[in-house]
Amino acid sequence: MFKKYRNTIAGTLLAGLIAGGTIAPSNALADATPTVLGKTIGEWSEKWWQWAYSIPTPSNPMLDTSGAYCDVGQRGPMWFLAGYFIGDGTPVVRDCTVPRGKYILFPIANATWIQTRQDQEVNPQYTETDYRRLANEFLPPSVGGDIEASLDGNPIIFNPKTPIIQSQSPVFTATFPTDNVFSAFGYLASDLTGYPIVSDGWWVVLPPLAPGEHVLHFRAGQSQNMTYHLRVENP
Repeated sequence: MFKKYRNTIAGTLLAGLIAGGTIAPSNALADATPTVLGKTIGEWSEKWWQWAYSIPTPSNPMLDTSGAYCDVGQRGPMWFLAGYFIGDGTPVVRDCTVPRGKYILFPIANATWIQTRQDQEVNPQYTETDYRRLANEFLPPSVGGDIEASLDGNPIIFNPKTPIIQSQSPVFTATFPTDNVFSAFGYLASDLTGYPIVSDGWWVVLPPLAPGEHVLHFRAGQSQNMTYHLRVENP
């Protein structure tokens, strides 16, 4: 995942970008209200981030370059796929086995604002409005014009069953492990766990895929170049 972070006296940005979806900018802004499995896309994005942030660095799927950890922390009817947290455009190919009947959620481009312990001390006046503004500001508009995704060679945007939706999450919190993805930047779990988070981004939900082999490719600007070789089980 392309990550962008800012640590200044004005605040700390902990953001992530992930790729997917052949679209023009005007197509990227879709209705964010439909529900899948009883949740809006924004609500699912909250669950996705809670999953991604909860996993220690050694087995975190966002840092995985082979797909060996694609099943870590997965539970329930929605399967989460991640981009590459390093976000330098390096082509990454992952092999991932997905149980039959699972929906699949992945972000095209997304960002989170985490109101860390340090931010609470420096800017205690920040409100939900500020969190949403900051998350949106660090979601570069240019990415929306330079993203692409395909499933088995077919551009996702042309499939009405897999719309690309821009949505913000509710305000939420996450539990970060001691060896969290921001440890390298000096953040302790206690700086992050339990503090307000808002996500903004473009997302795709794939309906359950037919058993067998599938290829999912997605890219965002110079930050992401992801290919998933998916194997959907046929019990």
